[in-house]
Formats: sequence, structure tokens, C-alpha cells
Amino acid sequence: MNKNGECLTILALCIILILTSGCMTRKADLTIVSTRNVSLDKVDLDSLPQNKGIMGEDSKWIFFVIPAGRPHLEDAIDDALNKGNGDVMVDVAVYRGGWWFLIGRESIKVKGNVLKTRGL
Repeated sequence: MNKNGECLTILALCIILILTSGCMTRKADLTIVSTRNVSLDKVDLDSLPQNKGIMGEDSKWIFFVIPAGRPHLEDAIDDALNKGNGDVMVDVAVYRGGWWFLIGRESIKVKGNVLKTRGL
């Protein structure tokens, strides 16, 4: 392989490493969470049907070290509740992550089971 080919290969590998680098860490495990007003007095959560493994996310862009806002846990939970057509999440894991190189993205994700308590 010639010198130019080696340089291009190294450059391509560096670009791939930069573009695929990022970090996602688990921040919390929650038993039950909701951003909506719910009354659980007469509800047996174990008997309700569950939409399992629903993922919600809130993300914001970063441009040249200037964030275009901060992701919020409340918005990530709302996203999951909307996707799961419910008003309560159980067995929730909260993740925070992102990537950055000149531009980037920061996010908060929640994953759990969504239940619908209203209309029972």
C-alpha cells in the first residue's frame, strides 16, 4: 500500500471512531413514575395490561460547545407515556448519554412498562 493509501485509511478510521464514539450511562431505576395526575387508590397495577419495553427520549443538539437546550426527564417520560398510550410507567430505567465532536447530541432516555389507569 502506498503512502497516500495508508494516510486515507488512518483518516477514515479516525473519522469512524469519532462518529461512533459516545457514552450512555444508567442513572436510576424507578418503581413507578408518571408526569400526569393519576389516582392509584383503587387500582391494582399488577392486574392492568402492560405495554412492555417502551422507550421514551428527550434530546438536544450541541453546536460548537453551545447547547441548544437541556434534555429533561419529564419530556422523556411524556414521550414514553404517549408511545405506550398510558399514564403510568413501572419498572423504569433512566439513562443519560450523548456524543460530541464539533456538533453533538445529549439525551435522556427512559425504558419501562406503560400502563393505562384511566377509563377503568
